[in-house]
Amino acid sequence: MIFNQFTPDMLDFLAENHLRNSKSWYDEHKDVYKKLVTEPFYALVEEMSPHMLEIDPQFVTIPSKSVARVRRDTRFTKNKDLYRDHIWIVFRHPKKRLGSSLCYYFEIEQESWGYGVGYYDIPSAVREEYRQMILHHDKHYLEARRALEQAPDFSLYGDPYKRPPYPDAPEEDRHWPNRKNIGASFSCEDYTTLFDGTFYDIMIANLKRIAPFYQFLRIAEERVRRQSLEDHL
Repeated sequence: MIFNQFTPDMLDFLAENHLRNSKSWYDEHKDVYKKLVTEPFYALVEEMSPHMLEIDPQFVTIPSKSVARVRRDTRFTKNKDLYRDHIWIVFRHPKKRLGSSLCYYFEIEQESWGYGVGYYDIPSAVREEYRQMILHHDKHYLEARRALEQAPDFSLYGDPYKRPPYPDAPEEDRHWPNRKNIGASFSCEDYTTLFDGTFYDIMIANLKRIAPFYQFLRIAEERVRRQSLEDHL
């Protein structure tokens, strides 16, 4: 499939809107934002949704809930810029069911674009659970590690600890548990395939290829949730 709804004009508009930092200017150009940003991102969510639901039937696939808002919430941050210069999509469970931020994502930034799986603000109990799965070579971890080994376009990422909590872990495992958050990402600075639409089929195949990585983290989360329920019985 060719998905060629993204254009350089979209990046230019997001950059200009960010630099102007003006609600009145944004309001005057809402129709441009809708055409260049909202419509193509919503269309991509609709195209991706059947494939993402194969990975996790509980994913939220409503475009308005999946696509990031360009207007920033500035109430609790020192950065008072009103608007983002980049936009992303997330596929995750409903917030009311799970308080985590484990998700699949697709994003377009000013300097690059990409996609993958990310897990941020990880509950400490979940982090400890998947660390133990790693250290004990749980089968779901081994499947996740193998999936990334067979997907060379992806990189494991996450903020490392200054003092690794498991310095004696085997070499092939050591970089997995020694992170505050964790994810697997593909990132590209060349926009050619994004704008000509040929990125789509490759992206879908890649996202399915790393599904064991997502499932490994989801299983860790579910184990913690079940244990919490049992503790309260």
